Amino acid sequence: LGVQPTQIRATGGGAKSALWRQIMADIFNAEVVTLKVSEGAAYGAALQALWCHELQEGDGISIQDLCNQFVTLNTKETAVPNAKNVELYREMQALQDELSRSLRPAFKRHSQLTRN
Repeated sequence: LGVQPTQIRATGGGAKSALWRQIMADIFNAEVVTLKVSEGAAYGAALQALWCHELQEGDGISIQDLCNQFVTLNTKETAVPNAKNVELYREMQALQDELSRSLRPAFKRHSQLTRN
């Protein structure tokens, strides 16, 4: 996508696990933080509804300003990328990409054989 995030805000089941937060931080090379609110998806939907309401009422508030006002981070659970793991994941992704490209003809043949 051409975007390099510096921080990822994780919610939901995986965000509750220190291991999964660390894996995300290492894969994306960005710190991962959780919210103090446990239901992040519902909270995000409520913020979007508030933003739409404010726009409808003529207030030109941005979604960023609303988030800055209402979203509180749980910085105690921040996962910071481990440089060694970041490099390992980069190498593993490069290998996965290479394997996937080299196996395309075999995947195509397999698909043709199993169509009937």
